[in-house]
Amino acid sequence: MNLTRRTFGWFLGAALCMGVALPGSAQAAAMPEARAAAATTQSETAIERAMKAVVAISPQDEAARKQNGDTEAAGGSGFVIHASGLILTNAHVVAKLDTVEVTFANGKRYAGRVIGRDGRTDLAIVKIDADAPLPVLKLAKSSKLPLGAKVFALGNPLGNRFSVTSGIISGYDRAYDVAWPVNFIQHDAALNPGNSGGPLITEEGDVIGINTATPPETIFDIGIGLAIPAELAARIAPKLIAEGKVVRGRLGVTASSADAGMAEALGAPGKSGLIIDAVSDGAATRGGLKIGDLLLSVGGRRLEVVRDLSMALIDSKPGDTVAVEVVRDGKTLALAIPLEADDDLAGERGKVAALAMDMSGVAGGSYTLGFVLRDEAGRVVIGKVEDASIGQMYGLYEGDTLLAVDGVELRDPAAAMAAIKGSKRDVAVLRIQRAGQGTLHVALPLTAEAAKARRPGVPRRFPRGPL
Repeated sequence: MNLTRRTFGWFLGAALCMGVALPGSAQAAAMPEARAAAATTQSETAIERAMKAVVAISPQDEAARKQNGDTEAAGGSGFVIHASGLILTNAHVVAKLDTVEVTFANGKRYAGRVIGRDGRTDLAIVKIDADAPLPVLKLAKSSKLPLGAKVFALGNPLGNRFSVTSGIISGYDRAYDVAWPVNFIQHDAALNPGNSGGPLITEEGDVIGINTATPPETIFDIGIGLAIPAELAARIAPKLIAEGKVVRGRLGVTASSADAGMAEALGAPGKSGLIIDAVSDGAATRGGLKIGDLLLSVGGRRLEVVRDLSMALIDSKPGDTVAVEVVRDGKTLALAIPLEADDDLAGERGKVAALAMDMSGVAGGSYTLGFVLRDEAGRVVIGKVEDASIGQMYGLYEGDTLLAVDGVELRDPAAAMAAIKGSKRDVAVLRIQRAGQGTLHVALPLTAEAAKARRPGVPRRFPRGPL
């Protein structure tokens, strides 16, 4: 029966989730020859059988490698999820490539086409035209495995093709950074550059995760590996096969984390959430969201860091209506907002850049903020910011335009400074506008104790792509 690409994709999704045999898959091979071949391989271990479905993925030529600009492109991994030649890998392994070279452990090589990728979850699908049904790996539910369960990572680390390392499940629901919307599986099987895209399997040979990263501070293995759960891959892969991309719903805001101190300054004591830095002209504006609103929840999911908003929308579609809870001027509002289409299909992820600043001297002597305000054509502009001052440490720059203090808009420099210094709280939330970055919020500690308690650096300059 001939199936359209979309129908085939959703059929595959059902099969991945239910673990059933697909037409043409290895499980469906019931011919006498297949039985005979199986009889000769009964001595194989589950790992050896699984390795037959693992591939090395690389650019087809040097020019493509340079175009890709990805350090792992010369040694990424993947594995077959359907006998017709569908291979699951990481989006960052194939990056900007349209074609790749796919190599199996038996030495066979194929030209592969990248038919779908999703930057938000870092998953991609490569298609090869095989001359015979290929061995496949089954996606299983990682949540069934207890902590300490033994696992194996298969892949191609540092050019050592078709390697296996072992470890245990160390934890669930791990984060990589503040923006990547995946609850990773943590394990301690060694991962190194080139393992990306390879399977994390059980002793029975079932895939529970797709190895993707080590902690952002590292490049090589330190005993902490992160894998995308197979359940998430089973939801995303059919969409990539059917459509080549995943189009999600978008709220249309950029936001930063707001801890309890910031929330109290915005009239929401005892709460935390995301403070809205900017709104689009689409869903957010139509739904009634405003800059400076404190987002508490979206779709019933409580929000504390930026990735929580991404997680709340990971399975959404354009047109879906989500319940949004915000605090504005000290009042809690319940909104229902239809989502717009997310046109950020690449879903590029940034890295968090935290600056470790010297806090010596903050607690001693007089406590000064270290910046001045001036009037420029009716705008309150931050003038000179002293080196190593509180203002500089916590993210203020000369030339920033000050729009509001604790949610109250102020157009007079004297009134703005009075509002900052006269606050009865230990943190003032400054809404500023910065050339090239738009609107963002800075939490400015107003006492030495608050400055010591808060992490120094530029706490509101996390990556803030549209969500």
